[in-house]
Amino acid sequence: MIKHLALLVAILTLNACFMPNTYYSATDDYVVGLRWFDRGSYEKAAQFWDPLVAKEDCDAEYRIGLLYFIGKGKPQDNEKAIALWRKAANSNQQRAQWALGDLYYQNNSAIYHRCAKCGLEKDLVQAYVWYRLFEKAAKYSNEKDYAKQILAKITLEMNADQIKQGDDLVAKWLPTPKDCGARSLW
Repeated sequence: MIKHLALLVAILTLNACFMPNTYYSATDDYVVGLRWFDRGSYEKAAQFWDPLVAKEDCDAEYRIGLLYFIGKGKPQDNEKAIALWRKAANSNQQRAQWALGDLYYQNNSAIYHRCAKCGLEKDLVQAYVWYRLFEKAAKYSNEKDYAKQILAKITLEMNADQIKQGDDLVAKWLPTPKDCGARSLW
């Protein structure tokens, strides 16, 4: 009985390494790159994500943008980071929407993505729009919590007309050119 149980556990463990749509997928180059990124091997992660960016994979666009933003695995280049994030965000990639919200909000006590020299002016309406879209697209509890907290903060700084303008833009927004189908991995 113990041998059979050990064999079953071994089979399930090995199968988990090949399960699609999980952090342990062996067949999704994005996920393989993500594991290299988490180990601090940014150049290796980029090797897996660069070909996906060429195929307009929005998750890879966000991640390569992040490499440019932090200057690891790619030369530090805010312009390239923002261009990739904008492309991914317009395709409904939630983390790229979060990043753009942060860059337009520019409230360093409240945001995760900080950049003093990104070339973007503070724009509460644009930040609000990206945060609202992020809130709608968020897949994980930490993303949902962040969206809730940041929207509570930013709305305190906005007047009623700005909020209405932002809500109108969110209501009219459609993914361009289409919804990219960002991954849900866990």
